[in-house]
Amino acid sequence: MPVKHQQQLFYKISIISAFQLMLPSCAWMTPAQERIDKNREQISQGFQDELIRQKTRSDQGHLDVSWNQALTKMYLSNPNLIAADFRIVDAKSSQKQVWTNMRPSLSVGASDSFTLDDIGDALTDTTFRINSFLSLGNLLDLPNTIYERKLTYIGTELSAENSMRQEVIALYRLFQQQRLLTLQKKAIDIEAELVNGITDIEDDELLDLKLNNKKAKDDWKKADQEWKEKVGDFFMAGFDSINLRPGNIPDITYDPSELDFSNTDRWGLLQLNLLALEQIAEKGNFLAIYLRYLPRFSASVSAPALFSSTSTTSFDPALTRISPSLSWSLDTRGTIGRQLDRLKRDTPVKEWRKDKRLRGEIEKLIQGKKALTKVQEELRDLRSVMTSYQEIVLSGLIDDHEIAIKNMRRLREQEVALTAKEIEICSAFWLIDEDRWKPITKQWLATRADRTKIRKDAQKDTLKNFIKNR
Repeated sequence: MPVKHQQQLFYKISIISAFQLMLPSCAWMTPAQERIDKNREQISQGFQDELIRQKTRSDQGHLDVSWNQALTKMYLSNPNLIAADFRIVDAKSSQKQVWTNMRPSLSVGASDSFTLDDIGDALTDTTFRINSFLSLGNLLDLPNTIYERKLTYIGTELSAENSMRQEVIALYRLFQQQRLLTLQKKAIDIEAELVNGITDIEDDELLDLKLNNKKAKDDWKKADQEWKEKVGDFFMAGFDSINLRPGNIPDITYDPSELDFSNTDRWGLLQLNLLALEQIAEKGNFLAIYLRYLPRFSASVSAPALFSSTSTTSFDPALTRISPSLSWSLDTRGTIGRQLDRLKRDTPVKEWRKDKRLRGEIEKLIQGKKALTKVQEELRDLRSVMTSYQEIVLSGLIDDHEIAIKNMRRLREQEVALTAKEIEICSAFWLIDEDRWKPITKQWLATRADRTKIRKDAQKDTLKNFIKNR
């Protein structure tokens, strides 16, 4: 390469290197206190904005969504599902990295040397070089690594789907909690109506009834506010008003007589797949230790310099150097044997714990089925009693209004508690019911590419704002 071209290349490399040195330096050349003051002002402004918003009760936002709209919003905004999506991306990237590591690495370098007396001759005798190197690693481990990362990716997808199901159930419970709050509010309003209609008892007794009703209202407002905060945290946002429209919310009630858990293609298939992967991983631990008894073969490939300013010959592929190596570390100290003994020794305890967990899960299913039968029977009986009792109270057949009001409140509280219990039991069955998850899982998978693109765009905007505010 002509000297002029060499100098041009060196100047380019020098400029790039100078920028690499200057950019981080410029960021920290600002005095420390000045940087603290600037960042504190930004944080303080956000604090003041929120303080003003809460003092003036300005609009924080309104959430008015149907079930399907809430699902779509959840896929994008729920923190647990965001983390699950990122774990899938990382697992896929780790899978691809096995083959990416097979690419040769390239390095570009330039060097010069001169004394202060000869500074005028700087850059006149610069050496340039471009090298290539390929490490193939332990070739015997390659099939195992590919297989392991494939299983890891499958496991990550299954875990992400399990997380998705749990968050969908959490969303369902938020919808149902809104319904229960509405029931409670209705009971409190009926109680207030009855109290306001009382005229034939002592003032002290009437005052107690009104105070109890006011306390019930205050407790309801507190529960309603806590529910709003749950919804906000679920979507990583804050809302002044929330309306979860229950029009097309799925019906996940179960008839206990139809719950037959022997069909594992329907009940618990996802969870069984996760357990199967766990078992494969345990067997893989044994195999990995046994493989340490075998010789280890590796190889590296290094090509001659693709370009060197000091070489008089051009690049010759025939000079590519292949360096195979074989090493065999004999277990003379018994390290591998002790690890195998430890795994074998722990295996019976692990198997016992898995069997105990399996027995516990099956017992929960059976007990849950019995509990659901009992709860549904109690709900039917209670609602029949409530309907009859409310008709009697409103018709004026009960003279003691205080007792009537207390009984109505007690009945409403029992209804809410039993309904919440029914929702909890049915939700647990829903988690392992493959038939009911198919349309939701299909929608979740279909929107994954869109979610990834939206988040990448958001990351670009975040980076731009970060650089702008530095």
